[in-house]
Amino acid sequence: MRFAALLRGFAFPLLLPALLAGAGLLSTAVAARASDYQTVSFKSLQPDAPELSGLLLKPDGAGPFKAVIMLHGCSGMLTKSGKLKKRPTFWSKWLVERGYLVLLADSFSARGVNSICKTRDRPVTPDRDRPFDAYGALAYLQGRADVRPDRVALMGWSNGAMTLLWTVRRKAAARPADMAHDFRAAAAFYPGCVQIDKTNFTTDIPTIIQMGEADDWTLPKPCERMVASAKAQGSPITIDLHPGAYHNFDHPDAKVKTIVTKNSVYASGEKRVHTGANPEARDMAVQNVGAFLDRWLD
Repeated sequence: MRFAALLRGFAFPLLLPALLAGAGLLSTAVAARASDYQTVSFKSLQPDAPELSGLLLKPDGAGPFKAVIMLHGCSGMLTKSGKLKKRPTFWSKWLVERGYLVLLADSFSARGVNSICKTRDRPVTPDRDRPFDAYGALAYLQGRADVRPDRVALMGWSNGAMTLLWTVRRKAAARPADMAHDFRAAAAFYPGCVQIDKTNFTTDIPTIIQMGEADDWTLPKPCERMVASAKAQGSPITIDLHPGAYHNFDHPDAKVKTIVTKNSVYASGEKRVHTGANPEARDMAVQNVGAFLDRWLD
């Protein structure tokens, strides 16, 4: 069964575990029924930051579980009505069915922000603010009895993927000096690498990047250049480029469309870009990330 075909059942969450298992995308040894999302609170490590909220999803049983923290993109993780969006819903349930406890960390709501995609001067940044949120989320999970503190991975999408790179870099300002266990691994989807590439990025944390080769919002070339430089300096980092795929290619069902985004880094202040799902690229990215997490969180 192709992954694109099984996603036609996405609107029926009770069918998802069986479909995923049938597609061979689950580790049958750890497959579990997804429990309800729990709203939790945790402290960002950024001084004076408000207490942040998140959604917790965990497998059945007492654990302790391997865990994944998910970082949302520039549009946030919630709809205007406060519901979890489709992409984080899919990925969080997919992770839980593989046996991982999942924390979806919300960097926006507590700061009074809904979306920054069309904001030129962004009030929450992936380099100065959100890495402290990521490490606050890590500290929260490591304090739970049902989480293995040495087996926590970080995943991020777009702005969240940029946050991920700033978080896992060797010289990350947000990393606590006294922590016993850092992130075990990191998986980033279509980050913007223009700024971080200028910092001579390196990392000691195994990292994988998934990008659409046709992405015209966060361009692949700066990320390819960054990865090549980091690998040459001994960093355990790889990048997979998916032909014909645009930004947001791993979404369950979003049609490809053109949007206008605004940002102070653009010379004109705004940019027309493509975004939308690509079933073939999504299928391959799911397999790539699944194998990566299995390897490093085993």
